[in-house]
Amino acid sequence: MHVAVVDPAVHTPELDVFNRMSRRSRLPLTYHLPALFGLDDLVRAEEGLAGIVVFGSGASAQEDPPWAPPLRAWLERHLDRVPVLGLCYGHQILAQILGGEVGWVTPDRRKLVGRREVSLRADRLWGAARRVPLLISHREEVKRLPDDCVVLGTSEDCAIDAFGHRSLPIWGFQPHPEATPAFARNNDVPVEGPESLWAHGHALVDAFLDAVADGLRPGASGG
Repeated sequence: MHVAVVDPAVHTPELDVFNRMSRRSRLPLTYHLPALFGLDDLVRAEEGLAGIVVFGSGASAQEDPPWAPPLRAWLERHLDRVPVLGLCYGHQILAQILGGEVGWVTPDRRKLVGRREVSLRADRLWGAARRVPLLISHREEVKRLPDDCVVLGTSEDCAIDAFGHRSLPIWGFQPHPEATPAFARNNDVPVEGPESLWAHGHALVDAFLDAVADGLRPGASGG
């Protein structure tokens, strides 16, 4: 059993993020770069697939580079089979696959970068409601969720900062809870701070990895 980590990087793969998750995960992780190398290794990784994590990307969720439609199709085949966590770009394309809509944050397509406080509702994945500081780096956001999903996180800047599926173990975050200091440098996000600030986001990602290791499968509620 393993968790497939899908990194749709178009320039710099987020190896530091993957390495942190790999050290923490109780299940083996496999690493896949569909934008750079195609989907062949993802198809080969389907045996023993226990969960999927989809990272952010410099690509737009509103455009379709050649690798994007095959990735969406691959994800759609697995949404009712294994738990899925989408982060930034991953959050956006999961919402689209499920029937939601994505749009630009601002008319001038300005990128939002830094940290913001996100208010999370209570959820089976992370427990009690809380406010967490999470790194952000995005020009697009989910504008509308499908009826079978529920908003789990909001902020002053983003009405749908996190969502969960009502009946499937699918979650999405517009911020980057997976981010590390190296991630911030790679993406020119001017944030610094003690380890405790990064730990808030890492706890959310680790909760997903733990749930998958504990046997979470479709049929359990995401909201």
